[in-house]
Amino acid sequence: MQWPVVRGSWIPWLAAAAGVGGALLAYAFWVEPLAIELEWLRVQLPRAAGRLPQAGLRILHLSDSHFQGGKRSAREQAKIDRIRRLTAGLEYDLLVHTGDFIHYDGGTDHVLRLLDALPRPRLGAYGVLGNHDYTHYAIQEALPRMWRTYRAAEQAADRQRTAVSRLLATATRWLRYIVYVRNTPLDGRRVGSNDTDRLATALEQWGMTLLHNQTRHLTDRQSGLDIYLAGVDDLVEGQPQLETSLRSVPPGAPILLLSHNPDLVASPLLSRVSLMLAGHTHGGQIRLPLWGPAHTQVEHLQRHQVSGFFRRGETEIYISRGIGEGIPLRFCASPQIALLQVHG
Repeated sequence: MQWPVVRGSWIPWLAAAAGVGGALLAYAFWVEPLAIELEWLRVQLPRAAGRLPQAGLRILHLSDSHFQGGKRSAREQAKIDRIRRLTAGLEYDLLVHTGDFIHYDGGTDHVLRLLDALPRPRLGAYGVLGNHDYTHYAIQEALPRMWRTYRAAEQAADRQRTAVSRLLATATRWLRYIVYVRNTPLDGRRVGSNDTDRLATALEQWGMTLLHNQTRHLTDRQSGLDIYLAGVDDLVEGQPQLETSLRSVPPGAPILLLSHNPDLVASPLLSRVSLMLAGHTHGGQIRLPLWGPAHTQVEHLQRHQVSGFFRRGETEIYISRGIGEGIPLRFCASPQIALLQVHG
């Protein structure tokens, strides 16, 4: 018996697909993570008429540097050099960093180099801590851990289902798990702690004020500045106390709020805030056709709200895509810093 000959016409297509995939992976690793952008934005601040400089309050917003040091040092230094060029000669009033300064303790020196690379702000530098400033995680264990959580919830739900609905649930279980993973913060096991006190001391010695559930009254008689800047601790690893942060602010006064995690939008006190600046999402970090952001790491935002401006009630919210990454890949979610010119 003679077997039919199978022609290899599919081999060029397979090779082409592998080549395109390799090129995209190389781009996502070597090119986009280093292509930091400086975005210039104009913001109208609610409740701030007559309380801001006539030319506006210029805020340089950084987030999610995720510095590690060690084998990432050359890559991180390239980012610092890029930001130095982007901000050379820049004049602005406030520098703010909304957390995840480091990924591991070894990145602290690079954080200081980054700050030294920036022109000094006229009115000071402020920041809040993010979850990675406290803890690092075994992200490779996230999907199995999430599967166990999902299955436990499914088994509890099965006890309330009819035989027919249980059969339908079984048939769609994997699809619903994919949706669950897509819309739920990754559950990586905590495997170690960063030296948060060392980081805080280094930042404060440099001249940055960390706002741990605190508020500063920013005034400047010459320019007419009279607003409040508040900062809240991280929602996941810290002890956030927004009520404590805002306790000293008179009712109706304009408030700028720094929060690493934008899920703070769920707080009933958000209505007191005029503008919230946040990070944490990395803009999805990897954005795919049809799927959108590969992951958002938030629970209380819609998927299209993982970066940029949106509004909740009377509160303006801006989420930065950040400078760094958890895993060293970015695709269609380029890193950024932002200069916000805030007007009343």
